[in-house]
Amino acid sequence: MPALPDDRELLVADSFRVRVRDGRAEARGLAAHLDRFAATAVAAAQPTDPVDAAATAAGARAFSAAALPRIAAYGAGFPRLELWRTATGEVAYDLALRPLPELGDTIELRSAGSFALAQPRRKGPGISRLADLNRALGAEALLLGPAGHAREGATTSLVFWDPAGAGHVIADRERVASVTELLLGRAAQLTPAAATPAELREQEVWAVNALHGIRPVTRLDGVALRAPDTERLRRLRDALDRCWEPLQ
Repeated sequence: MPALPDDRELLVADSFRVRVRDGRAEARGLAAHLDRFAATAVAAAQPTDPVDAAATAAGARAFSAAALPRIAAYGAGFPRLELWRTATGEVAYDLALRPLPELGDTIELRSAGSFALAQPRRKGPGISRLADLNRALGAEALLLGPAGHAREGATTSLVFWDPAGAGHVIADRERVASVTELLLGRAAQLTPAAATPAELREQEVWAVNALHGIRPVTRLDGVALRAPDTERLRRLRDALDRCWEPLQ
């Protein structure tokens, strides 16, 4: 695959963790990641004709299918499927083969105030800004909606459990559709709910994503959160572990 020029704009990115078990490369929720990449590519291309939309989705799927053997050959890592717009206005696919970062069991969140993304539903355009924000805050940035309700982490989706034991996801559509959240929703009843950072500080909160799976949030804006229910955490981590799918 020829290298793309540096003067380009990232339109879509979809990352997932790859592990190797018994000589076989696997990704958790692989089919859901490929579906999301194709759907987001269509949203980014904004075709007005249904035929063009179908062609865009087919092109994204064909690119992904061709990329999977390369990802499998690379082995354990954190690959990223990408769609770029070049300086000439054309779109082009690319694959970033990246080593597996250090994995963590817990995470700290810090509210990001008025920070806003131009394309909050699409993973890709804001990646560099979000990385800078995390570095500036020294924690995972908690993005907020206009009314001050929690929306998502910079690289994570939020799942929280109220004192009665009911599970919730964030009731805000202006965020990235999380594959890990989707997988957890198949294993546990999770209802949408709105929550401010102050309200989340009264809950058990998990930050979830494709790289780390489930990480309980230990602190939010410097305040210690409830310790996780260890049995529930174990059960749903086990449920995620049943979602590994072979790349080939």
